Amino acid sequence: MSASERDLPFSDSRLHLWNMPARTASHPGFHMPGHGGARFFTKDYADTIISIDTTELSSSDDLHEPWGPARMAMNESSRIYGSGETLFVTTGSTTGMQVMLASVVTPDTFLLLPRSVHMSALHAIALLDCQYAFIPFPDEKIQSGYLYPQLTEEVLENAIRLYPQVTDILLVSPDYYGQCAVLTALAEIAHAHGCRLLVDEAHGAHFSFAKDLLPCDAMSSGADMCVQSLHKTLPALTMASQIHISPDAIDSGRVSVLRVWGMLRLFETSSPSFVIAASSEYALAWMEKFGRHALEVKIQDIQDFTDQIGKILGVQAAMSKDTGQRDPLHLVLLPDTDRMFAPHLMAALESRGIFIEFADLLRLVLIISPWQNSDDFDALYEAVSDAVRNIPPPLVEARDAISLDKRWGKLITSIPKKGIALRTAVFERSDVISIPLSEAKDRICASTIAPYPPGIAVLWPGERISQEHIDVLQRLYDLGISVRGIKDDMIDVLPERILGGEDDVVAL
Repeated sequence: MSASERDLPFSDSRLHLWNMPARTASHPGFHMPGHGGARFFTKDYADTIISIDTTELSSSDDLHEPWGPARMAMNESSRIYGSGETLFVTTGSTTGMQVMLASVVTPDTFLLLPRSVHMSALHAIALLDCQYAFIPFPDEKIQSGYLYPQLTEEVLENAIRLYPQVTDILLVSPDYYGQCAVLTALAEIAHAHGCRLLVDEAHGAHFSFAKDLLPCDAMSSGADMCVQSLHKTLPALTMASQIHISPDAIDSGRVSVLRVWGMLRLFETSSPSFVIAASSEYALAWMEKFGRHALEVKIQDIQDFTDQIGKILGVQAAMSKDTGQRDPLHLVLLPDTDRMFAPHLMAALESRGIFIEFADLLRLVLIISPWQNSDDFDALYEAVSDAVRNIPPPLVEARDAISLDKRWGKLITSIPKKGIALRTAVFERSDVISIPLSEAKDRICASTIAPYPPGIAVLWPGERISQEHIDVLQRLYDLGISVRGIKDDMIDVLPERILGGEDDVVAL
């Protein structure tokens, strides 16, 4: 068969994914993945990496039992990040989170975590059926200028006093807005109380390549384990992730390397991708050689842009100049709420060919790739300027948007009434019914309810639905914010007959 007979045109009407609008090298977008709309990749790179798509052979390796090239690549990552062991994960950080938690938690352990964790943590806890509690935040700590606050030493100490049985602490740093915890102090607190510190560092894989310019990374800060998504900010293919275990966690016996490997084999596909693993290795090697300079230039570009765009937006443009620890590659724009509604501005930018990571009620979040150039920032500036001149009046009064934002943030950090166990609600109940959201007060939620973006659950399965949940979710839904778990104003709940009993879900 000749090549012409074998090849199917990419424009063939049967090819739907192939014909999606693509982010191109000329318009990479201000969002993940970090390869900048394939700007990083060359034809030689593409040809070579496709040829690496193979299975476990004597001439290749085994990503789950590495001995040759894969082992050497993982050892290089360990050296770069200062870990005692690194595992490549080719099915994303959701798998990494499941593996990390399954490696340490058991029915006898006790996990503390903020409610603002990724949904992958929720699903892992349901699978593992471990004991857990949410870290309570005092009201004065909830409003941080962002939708929700980052964990602090004071808040963690108070939580440990409430739950002295704690064995493990999970947190997200950096978070969706680029907020970073002071990990060194939190690690010291955790270890002083005999706990492991586990970090969802999905958005922070670039920190180690410019330590003097960026917040301290998890391994350098004393965390026991962390999960990173290389594809979010590095030039790696989507789902390229890794798990790091610290040398001290291994030496002290807090983490068993053998168990982590065992859990990776359990949770990941038995056919992990050499293509994604190879893209991880190449991205790390490139960043080690060129990353610091690229990040230094990009941080200056971001600062120059924020200085200019503030006048257009009518307020302090970005929240990157605050006193807290932040990742500068997560650029947060704060439009004048009296003049424009943030989701409207995001839609206006998209209509002008500029795609960003997400917008909530008040803020736009952009993830900056090291491969964005001055033309990209110029195009962004022009698009914002034109959009602001032509944007329609906001859908909601400024004071109402700010109030709703505060209520939304409080739901993310507050702890609902007891319901039934998360695992029971997810795996042991099949009698789910859908009812109107307006009629759901005091019912037990049967699915994950997460306004998206940023995708942080407001309600976990098994939690009781309050009138405040209903009011906030309905208002967000009415304003066009996508709410996963709600469709056509209907929400999944469990039958009323189970409402009389409560189990041992730990909550305040």
